[in-house]
Amino acid sequence: MSYKLGLMLSLVFLMCVFMMAGDMFCVAAIHSDLDSISLTVSYLISRDGWVSESTREFVEDSGATLHLPSAAPRIGDTYTFEVSKEYSPIIISRDPIVVTVKRSTVVGYYQGF
Repeated sequence: MSYKLGLMLSLVFLMCVFMMAGDMFCVAAIHSDLDSISLTVSYLISRDGWVSESTREFVEDSGATLHLPSAAPRIGDTYTFEVSKEYSPIIISRDPIVVTVKRSTVVGYYQGF
């Protein structure tokens, strides 16, 4: 009888651990996705010299949000931006988690040929 009770309790704890691991895996996958999006955005801003509408559309089509500083970039400036996405976790929190990646780029570093 006691081994059945122990088995049921261990299964409850095991399910909690699996759900926590699933949340951590999802947050890591979102962070990796945002990292690749931010690298592409960094290249586009550096190449174009400003944040174009196609860059904004690329970020929106990816399901992320682009946060820009209020100042317009100039050639040679270091331009810092953030790309973020919301995630509704299973067990970590009741509120949505905002995963944010902050990157910077040198404007005009890549020269078009």
